[in-house]
Amino acid sequence: MVVTRSGTTCTPTGSNDESAKKRKSNPEMPEMVESFKEWESDKQTNFVKGLLGEMCHEQHWQIDMALRPYLMRDFISALPEYVSEQILSYLDEMSLCRAESVSKRWREIICNGHLWRKLIVRNVNTKAIWQRLGKRREWISHLHRASDFGSEYYKELYPKIVQDLKMSNEMWKLGKLNFRKIDCASHDSKGVYCLQYDDEKIVSGLRDNTIKVWDLDSLKNTMTLTGHTGSVLCMQYDENIIITGSSDASIRIWDVKTGEPIHMLIHHCDAVLHLRFQNGIMVSCSKDRTIAVWTMSGNPQNIVMKHALVGHRAAVNVVDFDEKYIVSASGDRTIKVWGTEACEFIRTLQGHTRGIACLQYHGTLVVSGSSDCTIKLWDIEAGAILRTLEGHEELVRCIRFDSHRIVSGAYDGKIKVWDLKAALDPRTPVKDICIRTISEHKGRVFRLQFDEFQIVSSSHDDSIVIFDFLSPHDYYGDMPVVRHHHYSETSSLELSDTTLRRLDSANSLDSLDDLS
Repeated sequence: MVVTRSGTTCTPTGSNDESAKKRKSNPEMPEMVESFKEWESDKQTNFVKGLLGEMCHEQHWQIDMALRPYLMRDFISALPEYVSEQILSYLDEMSLCRAESVSKRWREIICNGHLWRKLIVRNVNTKAIWQRLGKRREWISHLHRASDFGSEYYKELYPKIVQDLKMSNEMWKLGKLNFRKIDCASHDSKGVYCLQYDDEKIVSGLRDNTIKVWDLDSLKNTMTLTGHTGSVLCMQYDENIIITGSSDASIRIWDVKTGEPIHMLIHHCDAVLHLRFQNGIMVSCSKDRTIAVWTMSGNPQNIVMKHALVGHRAAVNVVDFDEKYIVSASGDRTIKVWGTEACEFIRTLQGHTRGIACLQYHGTLVVSGSSDCTIKLWDIEAGAILRTLEGHEELVRCIRFDSHRIVSGAYDGKIKVWDLKAALDPRTPVKDICIRTISEHKGRVFRLQFDEFQIVSSSHDDSIVIFDFLSPHDYYGDMPVVRHHHYSETSSLELSDTTLRRLDSANSLDSLDDLS
């Protein structure tokens, strides 16, 4: 017996089947239904609400169970297919996999809309690591040819890509290292001071006064640029030009496609040790202790010196900058911070006990390497040292970092890989920060760059070595392979080579030998 809101009592009516039998046995029921149908919608709703108010809790539960099928609507199946495809295209891989199990219709929409392919394309367009892996593993061209592959192909491809990326990350720590080597075959003056690479080529600056271009696949020399009368100490290139600095105190501009000289800049009165350019600005530094800030227009002939920054008491070995700060490091043991727009001095970072050979700056983080054999991490805003890394036995000559790791090279011939997040956590023991040491070079390491799958480094031993961290396992070997070399370069994937550049340059060996 249950008391209703009106104060009356009701007895549970039993099962739904029993209620149905009672309705069939009640001759007044059809007449009530017909009368109910003639009422206005609002009156019907208010009448039912009133009935519900007179019922007990168990009856409410039974009505709730009876209403659920009416309230559950498959809106994906009800909508036009192109609208349903658009909605489901926003799902991640786990949700998309589950959506395929909802019904045959949902699976059909996902299949017809090539949603697994679109999910891979979305990752390629938003994550550089997917783009680079696709080019290295050669499945990226398949995304341009959706008609050649069914939906199941892309569904099988997706987890293979994820596993490949996972294993690549493990190879940095535990995997057996694969490497390829270029012997630069210099004649009298051996050594490769600087390099930069993309998916197709490596451009290097050598001690024998030349710039050499190497095909990344065949490792063959495809172009040699001559004109400098001293060692090529630093360089950077984009899709149009190569800019180089030399111990002959000149900066030269070359056509990246033809190798033809375009222009020469004379400002520094001693060796140009380092340079960087981006967004219409170039910054160079020299053994003459100065930093030059240049403005660049679209025409390489119109590069004009804007400011000279003076303050270091020894050779300025390296510079880096963004739209906010120019950061420079010198043999005088200091790092100086300057405003990019007004070129005004802001602060000095002090902590190294000998000259500073290399640095990289990004966001609020500066990472520097020194002749004191240490690497220091700095907060550029506070001017504070966040961590000091020890492990190299000689001068730390080159250093790069990304969001996961720091890679350093030194005169001890070793390349070390450090966990950046661990280094930034003061609770991490020092022994847990260096995750790998590579000892392949037979001489001083002058320059390195890296991405998620490789390190490319150069040395005094006249070699360039490519260390490959992609797993040797062929995750895609059991999948159909169709290679098309004629697809349009202007497809919707927007695969721009310029996003793959590893912009970098080098320092002067001569000036760094005497750092104190």
